[in-house]
Amino acid sequence: MRFRNISILFLLTLGLVFAENKTLRMGDHLMKRGDYAEAYKEFSKALEADPENPEILWRAGSALTHIAQSELGNNRHEHLEQATNYINRAIVGNIDLLEAHLEYARALGYLALFRPDWDDFRVARRVREELTIVLKKQPDNPDANFLMGTWHRWVGPVPPIKRNPNDLGSACVDSSLVYFRKASKIDPENLLYKLELGRTYAFLNANDKARATFVEITKTNDVKNKYLNIVEQARRELEKLDHPEAQ
Repeated sequence: MRFRNISILFLLTLGLVFAENKTLRMGDHLMKRGDYAEAYKEFSKALEADPENPEILWRAGSALTHIAQSELGNNRHEHLEQATNYINRAIVGNIDLLEAHLEYARALGYLALFRPDWDDFRVARRVREELTIVLKKQPDNPDANFLMGTWHRWVGPVPPIKRNPNDLGSACVDSSLVYFRKASKIDPENLLYKLELGRTYAFLNANDKARATFVEITKTNDVKNKYLNIVEQARRELEKLDHPEAQ
């Protein structure tokens, strides 16, 4: 009888693990497609069964971060806060999980740094620290390079008199170009990388390079559904360059 009970328990456990893995695979597939809301539903199912699993937590946080990027106001803020909570718990559960460090940098960056009115130097340092952890192990990680480029893009314009005392002296908008170019070279299908590269050229008044980058985006063939809005944004950026008086 005891052996029979152990066998039943083993089979039940095996079934739960299989179901969880299937849910995570489905969530990962939906993330790649850009169906972030549906992916979050899958990860939420897995969290109900295993709420402190780091592999599930960082995935749920990543999905929420991507959802938030297309939102405004309270929904955006709340989703990003929840994302940082999930991912921080993942890091506490497994500090060696590089995906968690990457997604924490992304969530925290969009929550409090990648915007014109940012003012928290501690956040700026933490985002850089998380990305440095990833890039030391995975120097060719395209997302880590893109996010480090974004970090330089937002922190670099702050005057050195404010940056240097806060250990942010290395920030430089020119450096963002290096990281954006590398990310685009590693993953040329990701049009977001090219869009931000073009925007940085425009910020630096390198308008010819900016225009060429935006045109390249608009002429891309077989654009994935999740990048269709990027193509439209590139068209709007071209309008700004061609008709600055209308802005």
